[in-house]
Formats: sequence, structure tokens, C-alpha cells
Amino acid sequence: MQKLLLPFFLLIFLSFSTQTQTSFLFHHGHHDNDGHDSQSNKSHFVLVHGACLGAWSWYQVTTFLQTAGHKVTAVDMAAAGIDPTQPESLTSLTDYFQPLLNFTEALQADDKIVLVGHSLGGLGISMAMERFPEKISVAIFVTAAMPGPIIGFQSIEEQKTTLGMYKAFHKGDDTKSEVSKKPPRLFMFSEEELETKLFPLSPPQDLTLARTLVRPQAMFGLLESMKELRLSKENYGSVKRAFIISQNDKMTSKFMVWAMLLLNKPDRVEEVHGSDHMVMTSKPLELAQLLGTIAQDYAAFSSSTSSSTFVRDDL
Repeated sequence: MQKLLLPFFLLIFLSFSTQTQTSFLFHHGHHDNDGHDSQSNKSHFVLVHGACLGAWSWYQVTTFLQTAGHKVTAVDMAAAGIDPTQPESLTSLTDYFQPLLNFTEALQADDKIVLVGHSLGGLGISMAMERFPEKISVAIFVTAAMPGPIIGFQSIEEQKTTLGMYKAFHKGDDTKSEVSKKPPRLFMFSEEELETKLFPLSPPQDLTLARTLVRPQAMFGLLESMKELRLSKENYGSVKRAFIISQNDKMTSKFMVWAMLLLNKPDRVEEVHGSDHMVMTSKPLELAQLLGTIAQDYAAFSSSTSSSTFVRDDL
């Protein structure tokens, strides 16, 4: 009897698998009516990971986006993932995000990217937005740090609050001489934090992977980092921004997230339901679909505006 039923179980399994993949490809127009790949709505996504993580954390989202025909580049920051740099050698936030800055600078003039930052990676994509706004069609902050332009004392305090949400900064009034005399402080998420704060709703195999691959994160002086994150309305402010909220994020409080959104309002806010801080592992398909939708919407917006004028709406 079991042998007779086996082909039917296999057929049902294949049916569900095909439906999942087809659903994703359908939403993103992987094929046109003639069965050929349509490149008109394809984007180049550049994915930036959070603290202690690496490009590996995007493996599922990368697969879904590539399957839909998009180009994807997941970048390891300095001393993260498989980057050979040692965290003790990093002396500034710029050092840490240098791989992203180098990559963005080397892009061809007509190669516009969709820049995606997760958690601490939001600071990295903010730096890239300030330096290379003309190369970015939209910046997407996935439950990420999203600082804004500094235009007065109030915005300085706002930026302190935003950076203070993340463990990569210590609040001592560090000077350059102090930093140069000794290695930066390091931190690592504990086993309990990984399980209860970052991956509580993610599959257990992703938690196991993280326990194997996380690396110590260099910590940087808060005031020095704020100087490096001098963002302007003319550059940073000219790039369209979207923010993705994770419904069950245990790493950052909802109050702090909404305060950040009110103080530095993005052009678009979305929410992924049933996800933890690691949206890319707890809800990878939903996140990939949302990234594709946002990219397509802003690619259409960009093509309808002049190539040199890209002004943010004051919502």
C-alpha cells in the first residue's frame, strides 16, 4: 500500500514546490509572453549585512532574486564573512564599510543599483548614498539604522539616538590618538542573543549556521562615527529611501524604530509580518518579493524623471 501511495505523495510535493517558485517568478515577470527573459524590470541589488554577520546571511534572498532574473551582489564588510581583515585592525566606521564604498565607486556610470542594508548595514548604505547618489536608484533599509542629514543641534541628538540603538558604538569621548594607541573594542552576540533576539522565528538550521559563521564586531567611538556620517540633503537626501519594518523584531524596540521613521521620514514604509530581526532567514521569500516590488516601482519612477534631478518628496 505504501509503495502505491508513494508516487502520489511525490506528485503533491512537486506541486507545492512548483507553486512556490512560480508564485515568486510570476510577481516579478521572469518570463514574457513568448517565454523569453524580460530584462526591462531587472535590477542590480547590492546587499549589506548587519553586525557580526556576513554576505552569507543573504543566501536565501540572493537565490530568490537571482531566480527571478535579477543581478545580486552581497558584499562582506571588512573583517566580516570571509574577508581576511582582522577586526582589531579597524580604526573607523569608514574602514569597516570600505569594501562597499570601493564596490560602489567602481561601478560604471550607467549601472544604477538598488542598495539594501540590514541592521548596522544601514549606516554603510547611508555613506554610499552620500558619496555616490547618482549610482543608486533606491536605498532600502531592512530594520536598519537610518541616520539623516545633520542640519542643527536637534538632528545631532537624533543621530546619537539612532547610533545608540546598535552595539557597534561605545559612548566614551574617544579621540583619534586614543583609537590609534590601542585596538578598537570588540563585541560578539552571545548564544542567547542569537537565539532570542536575532533568530527566534528563523529555522533552526539558520541559527546553527550563524553560530558557526559570526565574527567579532569592531566597536567605534560614537562621536567620531557621527563625524564620518555627515549626510547632506543634496547627496544623501536626493536618493529615494524605503524602510522595511520587521513585525517581531526583538533587537530594536518599536518605539525607537517609529521615532527614527518620524524624525527622518523615508519615501516608503513597508512591513514584513511574522519575521524576526533576521528578516532574510525568517521570511526570505516575502522579503525578496518586497525588494523586487520596491526596486521595480522606483526604476519606473527614475525613468520618468530627468537623469540629473532626483528630489525627495516632503511627505
